[in-house]
Amino acid sequence: MRFASGLSALLWVTFLGLGLSVLAADKACTLHHGGKYYDLNPLKASKDYEFETSGGHPFYLNVCRRVTTDPWSPDLPDGVDIAGLVRKDHHDFAIGLVNTTLEMRDTGLMLHLSNGSPCPAEDNLYGSSAIRFLCDTSVYGSGKPVVISQWPEDDEQACQYTLEWRTHFACPTGESGLMSGIVVSSVITLMILFMIFIVASTLYNRFVLRKRGFDQLTKLSKDHLLELMNFCMDLCSSLVDNIRSTSYTWAGSGPRNMNTASHHWSSRDEERAMMAADPLEDYTAHDRELQDTHVWRGDAAERQDSASMQL
Repeated sequence: MRFASGLSALLWVTFLGLGLSVLAADKACTLHHGGKYYDLNPLKASKDYEFETSGGHPFYLNVCRRVTTDPWSPDLPDGVDIAGLVRKDHHDFAIGLVNTTLEMRDTGLMLHLSNGSPCPAEDNLYGSSAIRFLCDTSVYGSGKPVVISQWPEDDEQACQYTLEWRTHFACPTGESGLMSGIVVSSVITLMILFMIFIVASTLYNRFVLRKRGFDQLTKLSKDHLLELMNFCMDLCSSLVDNIRSTSYTWAGSGPRNMNTASHHWSSRDEERAMMAADPLEDYTAHDRELQDTHVWRGDAAERQDSASMQL
């Protein structure tokens, strides 16, 4: 009964801890600010958002993930996560790499992208952009970004962009509460426990019950679960007993009559050890025993001779 109560308490503490840990840190593309919660994850799209620059060049952009459009010679290492690109006349220009950290400014919710393609007219300068998300409940759906400025103004030389995106997804929204975090953590924990039960049950059937074939597979029954729990409890109890007995044995075999100050035996122990280990004393005792035997035999022979003479 105590074991079940302790296990239940441990599980509840685990669930609460996991739930709090889920809520402790902001998820990607979310922000807590002024007691409000912002989440731009719904803007992630399987197909890039397409619009145009002021000069008419195609603009491809995604949010909190890399673009799905294949870049064409962006002058960047292979495999980098490009957040957006402009398709210019002779190549694609990356306006920045993926960033999932939101910021709140006076102008609204901001997402900054940097470390894009090298700027064509500037040394040590790379493509970057700033996206300002505005809360607009009148916009149905995701809305669409618009380029409001670029530098330089020439489309072929431009490498820094400012975009504005009106969408109702930029409005504050409710976040997952404590209960939902606990539910998610509970489901994950139960799945882990179920997998442990499957593995432990199979091993128990094979190595303890000596079953083979399909018989060794897990049986989802109350009796089998109780049997497995009892076996595990007995196993844990035996391990604890073995550990205790080993510790007691080690403690009992330690030095008792030792002089802790000098780490030498006491005089009584030395005397006993010398007496037990003295081969000369053992030999003397044995020799005395032999002499006593010879004397006894000699006396017996004399008595026998005397009796014969009298006869």
